[in-house]
Amino acid sequence: MPSEVLEKTQSICSYLVDCKRRIHRNPELGMQELQTAAFVRAELKKMGVEIQPLDTKVGVLGLIRGTKAGAGKVIALRADMDALPIQEAAGQPDQSEVAGVMHACGHDAHTAMLLGAAQLLMSMRERFSGVVKLIFQPAEETLGGSELMIRLGCLENPKVDIMLGQHGIGEFATGDIAFREGPSMASSDTFSVTVKGVGGHGAYPHNSGADALLAAANCVTSLQGLITRQFNAVDPVVLSICTFHGGTAKNIIPEEVAFGGSIRCQSPESRGRIRSALDRMIGSIVAGYNCTHELDYTYGVPPLVNDAAVVRAMRSAAAKLLGEEHVKTMEQPRMGSEDYACYSEKIPASCFARLGIWKDGRAQPKFHNPAFVFDENALPVGAGFFVQAVLEING
Repeated sequence: MPSEVLEKTQSICSYLVDCKRRIHRNPELGMQELQTAAFVRAELKKMGVEIQPLDTKVGVLGLIRGTKAGAGKVIALRADMDALPIQEAAGQPDQSEVAGVMHACGHDAHTAMLLGAAQLLMSMRERFSGVVKLIFQPAEETLGGSELMIRLGCLENPKVDIMLGQHGIGEFATGDIAFREGPSMASSDTFSVTVKGVGGHGAYPHNSGADALLAAANCVTSLQGLITRQFNAVDPVVLSICTFHGGTAKNIIPEEVAFGGSIRCQSPESRGRIRSALDRMIGSIVAGYNCTHELDYTYGVPPLVNDAAVVRAMRSAAAKLLGEEHVKTMEQPRMGSEDYACYSEKIPASCFARLGIWKDGRAQPKFHNPAFVFDENALPVGAGFFVQAVLEING
């Protein structure tokens, strides 16, 4: 027997699908979500949702006040709205109408699910106390949208007590929701290194005595040892060098060589150590070749850490919505990154759930792929989870 909340979200399935398809046909890249945000605002206004003013046109903040007696908590529900620079090849009814841009990560579905949850929560305000904040953010893919929304005050006035988010996942079947306590996704930082030596003739390298290319090449091969020998193997850290540039001719030893890449960490502790360790090892290597270096290190999003108590409450909510057999556990953290982590860093009482979208009998969907398809049967499940979560906390 479907739960009451699941029956309610299934009854608005056509609305959820219409919203998802409307956004999917009109995808917008990060910080360009003008049409999408305008559509969200219009829908929320139709529902009677209070729109909080923001100094941006690409993000939306709605507010729903429960009328049940009691103070209640302030719960924030988040959805992302941006698309990716990919030419769609999925051949679906809602094929992208924008050349070179598509929703290949499910953000159109996330937005539709939060709109559906808002519609139901507005009709059920007598069932919960406290306040629900609806955060529709831009630019998750470029890992900057959450910081913008936080800077504009989406977590304040009233201050958020509990933060909730969700994202589709292809490893679990439609109808399932998966959770993980503690570290769940990695931080995402980038670095660039410039190695400086002395240029010279390729036939007489000894006259240079400071080969920047050789020094940089040794850094590339040696830096993997930094991870395996100075960081705990059960606290995952990934260092990937993805660019290497140097030289202008085959007989000239270059004066400068640059390389760069990304670093992913599961724990704040490892993230706090990695920059200085990287700088120290590079410095020691290039010094052996009479070279110097400059390190440019950029901190991106932090690790995403789920609060154990909130996860337990959300597992309970999901079990009431779907049945215990559909509540799954993510056994391992992911080394991918998600800018929801910026919210959870500010609001530690947080849970980021993973919504199954794997349709039985089909290949698992591949995110960031031209043929990506989000199973629309998962839309009522995701919308229902948000509603049940509010009732679990403030009902």
